[in-house]
Amino acid sequence: MVANERGQLLLVGGIAVAIVVFSTILFAHSLAVTDGITTTGSAETIERSADREASVERDLGRLAAETRGDDIDGFEERYEYALRNYTKTHNRVVASSGGTYLNATLNESASLGTEVNQTNSKQFKRPHGTGSKTDWDIAQDVRRVAVFRATVTNINGKGNRLNITVNSSKSKSVDWYLNVTGDPSGNRRNATVNGNLICDGKGELHINLVEGTCEIGGSTKTSFTSFSDTVDSRYNVSINHGSHASGTYVFAADGDFTSPDSYNSADTSPYPVVPAVDTTYHTPSASYNRTVLVEVDDG
Repeated sequence: MVANERGQLLLVGGIAVAIVVFSTILFAHSLAVTDGITTTGSAETIERSADREASVERDLGRLAAETRGDDIDGFEERYEYALRNYTKTHNRVVASSGGTYLNATLNESASLGTEVNQTNSKQFKRPHGTGSKTDWDIAQDVRRVAVFRATVTNINGKGNRLNITVNSSKSKSVDWYLNVTGDPSGNRRNATVNGNLICDGKGELHINLVEGTCEIGGSTKTSFTSFSDTVDSRYNVSINHGSHASGTYVFAADGDFTSPDSYNSADTSPYPVVPAVDTTYHTPSASYNRTVLVEVDDG
């Protein structure tokens, strides 16, 4: 493991401990104060168990957001490492109070999400399937996008443009669109969102469509309104005029990647956009298991 990866894991471990400090310690204290006043199976015990699970699930979501960031590579390893640190610290906290011990592990097979990417610079064409090679759907009925980044390395002809559009699954009209144009001879690029200029300059164009940032040729990043802030969940994401530009992209989302008929089996891979976590709770009187789909807290 290289030094940078070790540093990332150390940072993730610190984040896990911090989340326990600010939430689990307080919750464990409240349990210790009231643990002796109810019997197993009472309404108070059931309510307290539900509160405990809700608190842990919120923490798991915050932990996923902090460990994912914008780096799609290695997220599973970082999240598993963070879960180990979280549960270890949680159990140290409750050990002195006779509280509930926890074990939490990532269940990749039960997680929701798919990743597609184009890692070598070439035209933004449909990878496989039937239909137009230049006008195609990346995904349909998308419920959540974790990562969507694109780099435009070349505009393939004067007056050409690349379009990325997002529209609500319920709507036939385009609700959000990104246009990239430029002058191939001058190596100039410009990008607009819904007709408004977001960046302009010479060099490669780097766009983060989830975070809403744009950068050209190493210039200062500029911000714009992302589709996730304007379009209701469950939307279709499409590329138009894919042959007009060349570049790379990575897209990870919880949605339908089969109906567009854009991929074969080698084009897609699982990615935990909505992680599933197996949780086991050990109380003085019983143990029980739950698998939860974690709502990633990006806020």
